[in-house]
Amino acid sequence: MHKIGLTGGICTGKTFILNIFKELDCYTLRADEIAKPIIFDPDSQVSQEIVREFGEGIYDEKKGLKKEEFTRILFEDIEKRNFVNNTVHPLVVAEREKVFKDLDKTGVYQFFIYESALMVESGTYKDFDKIIVVFTTAEEQMKRLQERDGINHENAEKRIKAQFPLSEKLKVAHYIIDTSGSFESAKAKAYETFHLMKKDFNIS
Repeated sequence: MHKIGLTGGICTGKTFILNIFKELDCYTLRADEIAKPIIFDPDSQVSQEIVREFGEGIYDEKKGLKKEEFTRILFEDIEKRNFVNNTVHPLVVAEREKVFKDLDKTGVYQFFIYESALMVESGTYKDFDKIIVVFTTAEEQMKRLQERDGINHENAEKRIKAQFPLSEKLKVAHYIIDTSGSFESAKAKAYETFHLMKKDFNIS
């Protein structure tokens, strides 16, 4: 089973493209799927560490960590963002590797596609056989983010700038998928990338 990393900026279409690969019988996994229970489960040790670092105001006795407040602080405070990344990241990587090794033994899948927005920032892109970078125009990215999260231009810009520039992510790409056009166009490019991957790994 070949290990493929998929990354890109916020609201560039990563999840959409990942779902296309799932339809193509690849095993797909998102870093967020692993990270969310690590961060938000009430009994999580990491959750307790975050409360100590962020302050009691981040925690609700009935609901646990306040997700919206947590997200806002992550994008606005680089020190707290680094604290969370440094605390959570090793746990996410360990779980990812466990999933990969267990699946690899089964021989069921040809490709393991793992999506993570922070793959380049964290340096974990080096763990993969090939890297796919999903991107779109800056204008389209801004528009999608504002519509998705219901935020203004200033807040959307803060969230985009909190991540590495797309230009830096594109430097490590083996395959590039542009989602600036229609859904049909993006889907066609994902199919094209899938066939290129099969060719590169000599899979018929």
